[in-house]
Amino acid sequence: MTEALGIAWTTLPSREEADRLAADAVAAGLAACAQVDGPIRSHFAWEGRTQAEDEFRLTFKFALTKARDLETWVHARHPYAVPQWLGIHSDFASAGYRAWVQGIR
Repeated sequence: MTEALGIAWTTLPSREEADRLAADAVAAGLAACAQVDGPIRSHFAWEGRTQAEDEFRLTFKFALTKARDLETWVHARHPYAVPQWLGIHSDFASAGYRAWVQGIR
């Protein structure tokens, strides 16, 4: 069977930071694609308080062989003390898209 692809999400406080992280991850060859959505409104508990802030969601698509390297790279550059990092693998992708993602070096 062909290797699954990875999809992971994080959020950032500004479009500029999200765009920079997206572009740099693609330029570094860690992700084939990175998309920025937002603003989105996040409600969360932090340091004993309920808070709400506008954020920008960043979605990465990548070969699973790059999953740990991408995670480490994002965490080293992320402005949050505890960044959201949620990842899944996708077994369902068109053959052409899968080949493109896996061909990124």
